[in-house]
Amino acid sequence: MDERSARYDRVAMILHWAIGLALLAQIVFGFLLDDLAPKGTPARGQVVNLHKSFGLVLLALIALRLAWRLAHRPPPWPAGMAQRARRAALWGHRALYACMLLMPLSGYIASNFSQHGVKFFGIALKPWGPNLPGVYNFFNGMHVALGWAFSALIAGHVAFALLHLIVRRDGLFQRMWPAALAAGLVVVAGNAQAAPFAYVPNEGSGTLSIIDIATDQVVAEVAAGKKPRGTVISKDGLRAYVSDQPNNRLVIVDLVKRQASGEVALGESPEGVGLSPDGRLAAVAIEESNDVAFVDTATNTKAFVVPVTGKNPEHVVFSPDGKLLFVSAEEGEAVNVIDVAKRQDVARIAVGARPRGIGFSPDGSRAYVAAENSDELYVIDTRTLQVANKAKVGSRSNGVTVHPNGKWIFVSNGGAASVSVIDSTTLATVATVPVGERPWNMALSPDGAKLYVACGRSGTVAVVDALKHIKLAEIRVGKLPWGVAIR
Repeated sequence: MDERSARYDRVAMILHWAIGLALLAQIVFGFLLDDLAPKGTPARGQVVNLHKSFGLVLLALIALRLAWRLAHRPPPWPAGMAQRARRAALWGHRALYACMLLMPLSGYIASNFSQHGVKFFGIALKPWGPNLPGVYNFFNGMHVALGWAFSALIAGHVAFALLHLIVRRDGLFQRMWPAALAAGLVVVAGNAQAAPFAYVPNEGSGTLSIIDIATDQVVAEVAAGKKPRGTVISKDGLRAYVSDQPNNRLVIVDLVKRQASGEVALGESPEGVGLSPDGRLAAVAIEESNDVAFVDTATNTKAFVVPVTGKNPEHVVFSPDGKLLFVSAEEGEAVNVIDVAKRQDVARIAVGARPRGIGFSPDGSRAYVAAENSDELYVIDTRTLQVANKAKVGSRSNGVTVHPNGKWIFVSNGGAASVSVIDSTTLATVATVPVGERPWNMALSPDGAKLYVACGRSGTVAVVDALKHIKLAEIRVGKLPWGVAIR
């Protein structure tokens, strides 16, 4: 996948919205023709020719839209979008383009096999076909049928766009949303709230900073325990689950009211938190007892606990299919693998000293683990549960995030105040991006365009262009930001 923007270009956006709104108006106009000017009335010809004139203008714009689309590749699908959904979207778009082109074209052809022809805003255009009622009726019938079919496709298109905006929140809708309006984009999910946000637990100030990633501005600070660290956001975007290390609990934050709304008692010294792909389980690494607690997010209660052999579990990350949970053991020089269905530790994979962050390739075939004290990145084959490769990275490698395109692995270097960009094929470092002091954990925006890096010693979140690999901005947050969660 090439290095291109994760949004449509400005021309494509303008044509999409202008033609879309004009087509809706034209379809409504067509269905109301008999009401506006019944057959046999003096106004009939004038109103019908106005409909035909607008149709010809739209046909020219649609041709321009098709030409632009063929010459400019669209942005990539969201990484988490299933192959079946991608195929459905592809054929849905093809059907929309077919109706978009054939509907005005069939109306124009029908008019040229009629004695009335077309008057383009009062200018008579001589018909290029003879007056053949049978041919006219065929193409006019096609024109009406396509109007109904197109209406159904538009309704489906809008419904799925809203599904991606409100429920899945994967950035697909925002690809076609003008950037100037992004800050005003509102999602209705129980109560109205803008999305997406970046949530930053600040262990030194006991707060959760909330950043609107459309504007990269902090919009709220929420109390989230004495020392908040691991953080995940529920699938519906309404709750945050934050580990509160000194109080041995998981704090539940209501993101609509922006206040703590509950808690789940855990073992001593909870650390990293992971969310299952279906959103049903939040897994929490418990350092002192060397186990992982699984919380049922439907009831907000502890469902079960799985002991691990590794000492001091730090990070917990679900595989993309949700079947396995990878656990980094800080003092065990290993990664433990939990079979979620069996509720047991099924493998111990030796890696370098002090393993920390874990990331998965989009297809789930590889896991990447940063070993902080050996400055190494380990590649684990998730089928064999064996180390397949390793590479040197920056000083005190810590957080790991994989780009949705699968091409780049981002590794934060706590001792070098930088983020390394690693080529996933060669494991070579292709870029080093200066960020802030002691960068820890990171997250990508849903569209894969920006990387947000928590810089603990700087008290900032660095914003990195994830495609061009340059630092864009620095956002001041609370004291000792530990990580970033985005939804």
